[in-house]
Amino acid sequence: MIAGAFAYLVAVTNRSSMGIASLAATERFDVTAAALSTLAVVQLIAYAVMQIPVGILLDRFGAKKLLISGAVLMSIGQLIVAFSESITPAVIGRLLVGAGDAFVFISMIRLVNGWYVGKQATRMQGLLTNVGQLGQAVSAIPFAFVLVHLGWNLSFMWLAVITLILVFVSFALVVDDREGSHAGARPETLRHAFKLLGENIRHPGVRLAFWTHFCLQSAPSVFLLLWGYPFLVQGQGISPANASLLLSLFTVIGFFVSPQIAKFAHSHPHRRSNLVYLFISLIALAWGLIVAMPGRAPFWMIILLVVVLAASGPASMIAFDYSKSFVDKNRLGTANGFINVGGFSATFIMMFFAGMILDVYKSYQASIGNQVSLYSLEGFRWAMSVEFVALAIGITFFSIERRKTRKKKEEEQGIILRPLHVVARERLYAKRPK
Repeated sequence: MIAGAFAYLVAVTNRSSMGIASLAATERFDVTAAALSTLAVVQLIAYAVMQIPVGILLDRFGAKKLLISGAVLMSIGQLIVAFSESITPAVIGRLLVGAGDAFVFISMIRLVNGWYVGKQATRMQGLLTNVGQLGQAVSAIPFAFVLVHLGWNLSFMWLAVITLILVFVSFALVVDDREGSHAGARPETLRHAFKLLGENIRHPGVRLAFWTHFCLQSAPSVFLLLWGYPFLVQGQGISPANASLLLSLFTVIGFFVSPQIAKFAHSHPHRRSNLVYLFISLIALAWGLIVAMPGRAPFWMIILLVVVLAASGPASMIAFDYSKSFVDKNRLGTANGFINVGGFSATFIMMFFAGMILDVYKSYQASIGNQVSLYSLEGFRWAMSVEFVALAIGITFFSIERRKTRKKKEEEQGIILRPLHVVARERLYAKRPK
């Protein structure tokens, strides 16, 4: 489990490094916001596209081999980025980073479910995710320091070397399952694995998990992986040091929030969707306050946004708690791979459109005689509004699949899963004197 947590920490550090280096990348490559967004977008496209193939391979070959493969790809990708003088090779490097990253997270989740069950699995999943999220703090503070003082080449070489260490750690320490007999339950052929994938996708509970991840994971990822740092520094006028500290808060908040979410999910499995609705509402409220503010937001409002986004990351893990409820262990890899596509597909789409909006806004202002910076506050106000579109799409399909999942559960178990407000109303009426 220690090796799995270290693997995820390294993957998150690699994933979030470009968010910290975004302003430096703009200067190094001299590109527009849309072009800069391709560095993060291709990384996430590779990550999302690889999820289902990796899930199939995971069910077939186990977590250890995939962790080693992912570490090699990420290390090569960061070396290419380190020596890139133009954006094209850097894009190729980030694509390899995204592909390698795809091997890590669902392999870690698979390790947890191979060693623990029930309440222990839920808690360990939350704990290891939090440890892995320390990678955000690594990229926000040590990596940012190295980038400023040692430059682009050495900072990304440093990441490549750390990632390469993961190969040896995984080889020496990772054991796929507590019970070695599970290997016989793996799909015998890729054809069988694809059949399991189809069965997973047809289950409304798996689709419910997909849209959970779509809504809750994408919001913090867009902020952390690319646009948060320039938004804070250039848009809100916060110093680079304070912006790095704010981004590192994501990890601290996650450590406090994640155990509570895991506890609620295990204690109230039929009410997990209410928690999803709550976090979707909080994200919309926090961004709504920022976007509606006629000038730079007060610092307390920025803190509120950071707290909400930081908490929604652990909340997105409800998606994988759903998959555990509906899918057998021997096909969790394909299920979780499909689910993971949800959040990251929303992330790279929002990243790209936000970059396009920033460029269009700057061009429009220039056409009417106003000279504004690429990362102006008003430009960010429009660019970050893409979040509301994603939330609207996500909550619509989440609600549809929630209804289908409840219906299927009722049919299978012969029970009625009533909405929380109906239960509360019935209890209130029951307490009234006759």
